Amino acid sequence: MAPSELEKMARLEDRYWWFVGRRFIVRSLISRFWKPQSSNPVILDLGCGTGGSFSLLKNWGKVVGLDASFFALKFSRSRGVKELVLGDAQILPFADNKFELVAILDVLEHLDDDLQSLREIWRVLKPKGAVVFTVPAFMSLWSVHDIALEHRRRYLYGEIQDKLVAAGFEIKKLSYAICPLLPAVFVFRKIQNFLMRNKEPATALIELPETMNRALISLLKFEAEIIPFFNFPFGVSLVGIGEKPKKHDEGK
Repeated sequence: MAPSELEKMARLEDRYWWFVGRRFIVRSLISRFWKPQSSNPVILDLGCGTGGSFSLLKNWGKVVGLDASFFALKFSRSRGVKELVLGDAQILPFADNKFELVAILDVLEHLDDDLQSLREIWRVLKPKGAVVFTVPAFMSLWSVHDIALEHRRRYLYGEIQDKLVAAGFEIKKLSYAICPLLPAVFVFRKIQNFLMRNKEPATALIELPETMNRALISLLKFEAEIIPFFNFPFGVSLVGIGEKPKKHDEGK
């Protein structure tokens, strides 16, 4: 990802509706579907980027961050995070059965081999450990936003479901998310594609009036409260939790 986009993300991550709302949803899923096995579990923030999820994940244990970008890790370090590793999400530099929770939030879509990354996550998780993830949904939403973020793909429900199962996970929760905004996002992305023809791709992270930003955060906070109990049939993202079974096949 271009340094300019990382700088934009670092500037917006603590207050922008997308990031704040996503953290509400992830918090809801972790609280409902994951039970720590120890008093201070070790958690991996895989593809930690500029560090916006550390403040959430540290509520459950000790957080280790990994990212392939040294530039991104500099932003994470500026937040006071010390346990940072430069590495590849497809070849994790950790021992087997190390973590109780792995968070991989809007990262799989960047990888050439997302299934290999899921298998590596399975390897480094302890039995009964969990992966919580978010990925972008529907290739029909593909736009210059995805190109600027260096995405490889957007996902359908069945596609991410099949890959989780192939990696050895038991799916505890899988749902589309950011549901009510899908029509607006679809229209915006199509307009953006038209206006950005023959121009340098740029993300859709656009500053909004504060009243609108707060309203969107409130909408996603409400969605976060109900998503543990309901699977949305469509949305801008897919979110979920998979668990590594206690009795597992080492050949996975």
